[in-house]
Amino acid sequence: MDKDRNPETHTIIITVDNDGNFTYDNPLIWVDPGDTIVWECENKWPFAIHVGWNSPLEKGRYQSTDGTRIEATVPVGARPSYYYFTVAVFDEKTRKIWTDDPPFIVKRPKG
Repeated sequence: MDKDRNPETHTIIITVDNDGNFTYDNPLIWVDPGDTIVWECENKWPFAIHVGWNSPLEKGRYQSTDGTRIEATVPVGARPSYYYFTVAVFDEKTRKIWTDDPPFIVKRPKG
């Protein structure tokens, strides 16, 4: 939420180098219930996001078979916690699948 209590969009841009090393332009995000998370793969390769069974999101698994962005909104009743998600990126040059598991945090509601 911004200072006026409006939902915000948090974009995470994923980049994978030729050795499978991940970098993120926004490596750790703190989200409020109602905010939206957007994942984009800089390489424009197919990728997937797996938050797991305890996902605070509507689904635990998302995929982009054509490298387009993935978008998910944090439900209003999401449990505040520290969540890990798995990123899997299919490197179209080497035909390998690279994985990483960065976190995001759902904050406690204010007020």
